[in-house]
Amino acid sequence: MDDRSAQLRQRAEHLRALAATIEALPVMRLEQFAHDDTWFGPRPLLCRSTLLVNQHQLHGAADDLRAHAHRFEQHAAELDAVARIGVAG
Repeated sequence: MDDRSAQLRQRAEHLRALAATIEALPVMRLEQFAHDDTWFGPRPLLCRSTLLVNQHQLHGAADDLRAHAHRFEQHAAELDAVARIGVAG
């Protein structure tokens, strides 16, 4: 394993940790407290819908971070394979 692949794996680990942090945020559990009587103003349904859309976007961002982490891991594995071939060749 060379420095580049180690760095990619470290970045992947960081991205996965960030994704987990996002999904553990208190805002991701707000919908359980969001009832029609929770909101001030004439549009409680709009407020609840906006909350759910925003939570969905945060879940999507966490999924994107995990996808990037997976690509970093794949690239690191490719770099390691090339390095092994270079050493063996």
